[in-house]
Amino acid sequence: MTGPVKDQQPVNGKRSTQLGWGLLLLSMWVLSQFYERPIYHVFRFLELSVLYDDSGYLLAATSVLVIVNAARALLLYEGWFLLGNGIAEASGQKMVGRVIPLVGIPVCYQAVAIFDFPSIPHFGMPAVFGLASVLIVQYLTRSVTRWINRAIALVPLLISFQWLDVIPALTGYGFGWGELSMTIKRIAELPDKGLVLDLVGTVFFLFLFLGALLTIELLVSYERQLEQFRRFRRQEKEISALREQQLESRAVREIQNLVHDLKRPLTTVIGLSDVIAESGDEVCGKHASVILSASRSMDHMISEILDAGSTRPVTLRSIVDYALSQVSPMEWSRSIEVQMDQGSKDAIILVNVVRFSRVLANLFDNAARASADSGNRKIRLTASLHESRVEISVDDNGTGFRKRPKAHRSGWDSTGLGLVFVKEVVRDHGGSLSFRESSLGGASVRITLPLAGPGTSGSEEE
Repeated sequence: MTGPVKDQQPVNGKRSTQLGWGLLLLSMWVLSQFYERPIYHVFRFLELSVLYDDSGYLLAATSVLVIVNAARALLLYEGWFLLGNGIAEASGQKMVGRVIPLVGIPVCYQAVAIFDFPSIPHFGMPAVFGLASVLIVQYLTRSVTRWINRAIALVPLLISFQWLDVIPALTGYGFGWGELSMTIKRIAELPDKGLVLDLVGTVFFLFLFLGALLTIELLVSYERQLEQFRRFRRQEKEISALREQQLESRAVREIQNLVHDLKRPLTTVIGLSDVIAESGDEVCGKHASVILSASRSMDHMISEILDAGSTRPVTLRSIVDYALSQVSPMEWSRSIEVQMDQGSKDAIILVNVVRFSRVLANLFDNAARASADSGNRKIRLTASLHESRVEISVDDNGTGFRKRPKAHRSGWDSTGLGLVFVKEVVRDHGGSLSFRESSLGGASVRITLPLAGPGTSGSEEE
């Protein structure tokens, strides 16, 4: 009887999206190892640099190499980054998401060397920094909910580390030991242009590195503001709900006062009807008896409205009929099917008729809302006896429960009395409430109530 639960689907979709993108990026990284066309431009610019002794061509070769290495690094590191995050969310273990890239990235470097790929990247200090950056980004962006933002934060860090490979001054510290990087730095030494590479590489590294830190800070700050906005929205909804409850409580108090005021004239009507019925006039006595019966029924109802603990013995059939009469003006009331054998119909329960009929009417209304889009709405009430208890079920062919409904929300996840009222009334009557899947394809709410004690006779006056 609830509407679809919407908070689980985005989580599953986010998880599968990250896994899919991670596998796609890793596949593209494998293919990139066989694509060497950009490397030809590196050699062409190096040749022109030697031929014309021009630093511009040397910087052009350096830039192309950095772009190629950065593109491949992004495919590899982002692929394992997203794959690790997706698996971590699927397993619920954050540590798994941190370990997977630390294992997967070095294994890929080793696999390229073992299988003798055309392009063999060097696992040097930039690669180590890249691994560290994965952990740093995972930690710093732990509060960022959108996976695409977390992936973007990693991009400038990885690109900045690639510039460290072409700085000649860092060669002795494990930077730029790859074949092409060493070639560029050797050529730079011949015309004594190593200082140019040191300066350009350092500037680009610092610019991109600081940009990466700024990007991460902006993303985290944005996420905090977004979370604060969500918190304000939740508070506004809670305040609005409290206002509605206050208005509702005020309305209930006004109704109770009105009903209490009706008690006095009704007592007069009952007393005079009783006198007229005993007057001896056959016609007047007959009409007075009808008035007296109706007045006493109204008196029972008023007592039940004023006192939630006021109960009387009634047959289950009479309480179901009373609930059906309450929803009869609704167009969906014709969709309600009642299945009760004679034993359950005549079963006597001790209930507050007004409150318990509202329970059934509430469940009917929930079922109608949940099955509104089914095309062929079906609502079914069944009743059966089980030793000293009676079981009442309301089923529908709606969307069903994807998880246990919230006790403080109504069946279709809106504010109001909803299931909290149903639960309260059932508990007050010594019964129990449970939820399950319905044979109609939707949801089923089951109420179990104790039967009235032996010798109790039910009233049919409603």
